[in-house]
Amino acid sequence: MPFFKQLPAGLALALLLAAPAIHAAEPVLLVTSPAALQAAEKSGAGFARWVGDVAASSEGIATNQALTRSPAWRSITEPIAASLAGIQRRDRQAGVGISKYPHRLFDARWLASPDAYFELVGVANRMDRRPFQQGACGETRLVYRLAYRTAAMQSRLPMTVNVELRGDAPDANGSCASAAKRWQPPGTSMPDEALGRWLVSAEGPLAPQRLAAARISQITTNLQSVRWPSAVRPDLGGHAEYMLRAFRWNADARRFDVAPLENTPDVARLKADAPLRKELQQWLRQPAQLRALDEATLQIPEKFLATEATSVAPRGLERLANQPFAQVFAANEWQAVEGSRTLASPQAVLRRLDDLSCAGCHQSRAVAGFHLLGVDRRGASRTFTTGNALAVPHSPHVQDELARRGTYVRGSLLSARPDPFRPLAEPDAPNTAPERATVGARCEPTRITPSANPWLDRAQKLPRIACEGAASVCETTSVGFPGGMCSGPCNPNDKNGTCGGIAVLSDFNSCLAAKKPFGECLARHTRPGNLRNCSAEQACRDDYICAQADGQPEGRGACIPPYFLFQMRVDGHS
Repeated sequence: MPFFKQLPAGLALALLLAAPAIHAAEPVLLVTSPAALQAAEKSGAGFARWVGDVAASSEGIATNQALTRSPAWRSITEPIAASLAGIQRRDRQAGVGISKYPHRLFDARWLASPDAYFELVGVANRMDRRPFQQGACGETRLVYRLAYRTAAMQSRLPMTVNVELRGDAPDANGSCASAAKRWQPPGTSMPDEALGRWLVSAEGPLAPQRLAAARISQITTNLQSVRWPSAVRPDLGGHAEYMLRAFRWNADARRFDVAPLENTPDVARLKADAPLRKELQQWLRQPAQLRALDEATLQIPEKFLATEATSVAPRGLERLANQPFAQVFAANEWQAVEGSRTLASPQAVLRRLDDLSCAGCHQSRAVAGFHLLGVDRRGASRTFTTGNALAVPHSPHVQDELARRGTYVRGSLLSARPDPFRPLAEPDAPNTAPERATVGARCEPTRITPSANPWLDRAQKLPRIACEGAASVCETTSVGFPGGMCSGPCNPNDKNGTCGGIAVLSDFNSCLAAKKPFGECLARHTRPGNLRNCSAEQACRDDYICAQADGQPEGRGACIPPYFLFQMRVDGHS
């Protein structure tokens, strides 16, 4: 299928998302088509190139066991493994597996497994990141996802590695017009594989010189470090933590060094060091920094930053753990900034600061802690399994962001310095009208009482909302539906619903604990139910994911809790 004709399904997006016709002059913003990405991997964009001289297969894939021979790869995996070991030391209920541990830990052995590998799930044009890359036209980002294949089962896992590359230098006149033109494919109807080969060709944005190690700005990792099922946290419908790390290439040592996380404060150190906290606050109060904060181009000095952070789900920015600046400062320490677009109150200043942090970003209109996970396509994706497939590759935030990024790239063709302003990833909506309690709607609202320690967060039940329809039911938070979810019998006449499978959790988890294949557990321990339709343009509500569903066309699916998808949970794979 031609690349540009897939836009309604969200598999590959180009500059003018709403345009009725796409022209060759329109630069590509995001590529998620499996065929295009696999062609790029075969032609030089495989993950192994970033971690040293490791042989890859004809598909461009190297096993993680092969990667462990590289000191560069070990310089990433060893700090991650040490952090996971630290979680287990602090929490004696955490460990690998379902049957023995109530807090299910990421299995670090996947990072050295002969059955596991990292596959390319997205290529992103991030020219809008120019303010963060001095002397370069923004960034190119290659996003890889951990996956595995064994004789018994195959799946992706909840871990991504994001390789951030510096873009080309600006033109002599200071503009980035040449860089923007480099993202223009040569035709409007390129097949996916041809598109992938063009990306890494001498004329493409991923040409060999643009994939050189010297171009690496940093590598960032995001993984689900631990997951508590809903049986352990029934008030929240479960609890998951996501470990965020950054690594910077050390060309002399030919390895990666642990790096600070962008705009993410070291909360513990700042709270313990009053002079350092005051220094950060004074720096942030400078007019130039407030202007940068407002437009989202702030770059906090490294001395104040953390090298590791944790985001938590569900409930996003309602959880204090996802608000690192709100843990360091009180709102009354700030003032509204006159004439700003996002700093209209003291509370808004803190909200914007948290919005720019790694934890705040990854829990703002995200998909269970991620913004780009990749799409699963039957016959194309390496690990496709019925009942374990995403319909939409990215988060609702990314879907909205693409329009802004497109405006920036288009502006780069016309102006030396386009407006870099980015609105809040998750704007406040205090006056939103109540949602009708139709299929997929919230029916068991709660109020979060947050704590800096997310284990101590509590959800206070509010009056339950009656779901519309005589046969409707409220699927409850305690069995894994955060906030409750209106459902009922499958109804072919419901234009907002589709028939899907709902796991019978106790039986389903027992099946997985017995190390039965995922497909068998899914077939034996699900029941049909009416689920909300979804697509890239019709996003699921917060804390739900758009999964593929029988009878839905490509790019459309049904909304379910993310941990009902095997690929979105750490447990049950080992």
